[in-house]
Amino acid sequence: MNGRMKRPPRNQDVRAAIEGAGLRYWWVAEELGVACGTFSNRLRRELPPEEKEAVLSAVRRLAERLGNPGPIRPEMTLEARATLPGGRW
Repeated sequence: MNGRMKRPPRNQDVRAAIEGAGLRYWWVAEELGVACGTFSNRLRRELPPEEKEAVLSAVRRLAERLGNPGPIRPEMTLEARATLPGGRW
């Protein structure tokens, strides 16, 4: 080990909301209109309150549209994508 201590992940409340709703991170990124990599990078630092609320709002919208599918299952990806209106997925 190189002597560095690993920090706990930032934005644990946001991560818990995404995972608890059974969503994929890239779905949330798409809902926010940003690239998945950009969203991932933003989550590395604690989000400002207004940005955090925007992410949590996107999670709520997606969860409502999907009916909170629960834990992520590999077979759910295409099924979930097909249920979203607008064909953006």
